[in-house]
Amino acid sequence: MSRHANSTILVGIALASIAMVVLSLFVGTETINFRQAWSEWRSGASPAESPMLGILVQQRLPRTLAALIVGGGLALAGCAFQAMLRNPLAEPYTLGVASAGALGAWTATVLVASYGMSRAWFGVPVVQLFAFLFAEFDILVVYLLAVRKDRVSPSVLLLGGVTMGMLANSGILLMRYLADPERLVMMDRWLMGGVDVLGYRPVVTLLLGVTPCLAILWAQAAKLDQLGFGTDLAEGRGINVRILQIITFGVGSLMTAIIVSVVGPIGFIGLIVPHAVRTLTGSRHRLLMPASIIAGGGFLCFCDILARKILPGETPIGIVTTLFGGPFFLYLLMRRRFTDWEV
Repeated sequence: MSRHANSTILVGIALASIAMVVLSLFVGTETINFRQAWSEWRSGASPAESPMLGILVQQRLPRTLAALIVGGGLALAGCAFQAMLRNPLAEPYTLGVASAGALGAWTATVLVASYGMSRAWFGVPVVQLFAFLFAEFDILVVYLLAVRKDRVSPSVLLLGGVTMGMLANSGILLMRYLADPERLVMMDRWLMGGVDVLGYRPVVTLLLGVTPCLAILWAQAAKLDQLGFGTDLAEGRGINVRILQIITFGVGSLMTAIIVSVVGPIGFIGLIVPHAVRTLTGSRHRLLMPASIIAGGGFLCFCDILARKILPGETPIGIVTTLFGGPFFLYLLMRRRFTDWEV
């Protein structure tokens, strides 16, 4: 594919994502009057004193930025995991990270409600902190199960992740049984995921945590291209497969853990977006990865728009992504023809 064609594809994906960002800013329960918001901004009034500007700057903008970061991060993690595991159905939550993070959030909720534990440690909400720590514990256990002398076993990595996810789901059921009834609705809502953040603190947390991970994974693009030809051939071309596997697994899982701790589990983004983008860009990760980041952010903004409009209230965004992802997953299984793998 020529550089001109590559640039055209990236520009097209970027323009579509920008359109979703603009719609995300102006579509919602409350209709934004652009002229009024512009007038309030020109007048120098603070967002707290300006109804339209306040909604736009304090609610819609942080939410849109969170969707961009989360969508881009999950899409890139899915792209990297599919290349590392050589499995077209791999995604960030395959390794049990989301379930472990959800178990951590439930555990913190029960401890706060029943045992009087502080709601925040060192200024960090304890639910967010426990979600991150439990997700990191899952990553450590799965890695120790899969590591071998010369490389990480992809099959053991997958099986270990699925098993840890099942154990975490059992733990969630136990926490639900122990939790106060009034806490169930709140935590069930958290388990459905959502980018409806308040203020810019969650956005800053996502930005500081996700951006370095994106950069590190993107830097592995050329090596992942070589890995696509098989581990033996990649090693013959000078790629340290074990280090590449460790970096991809560790950084991708860490990024997923950060995302889950802030916005809860939002599934299928890492499965849908890389496959959809791959049909346009081909399998070269130097193009596929940046395109997946851009498309993932735009797609999650699109899902968030639907989440605000599907029902009279607001539908959790995890439900919307599942409505897209479930049929897409079945389509991949029935199609049995993938761009990079013979299945």
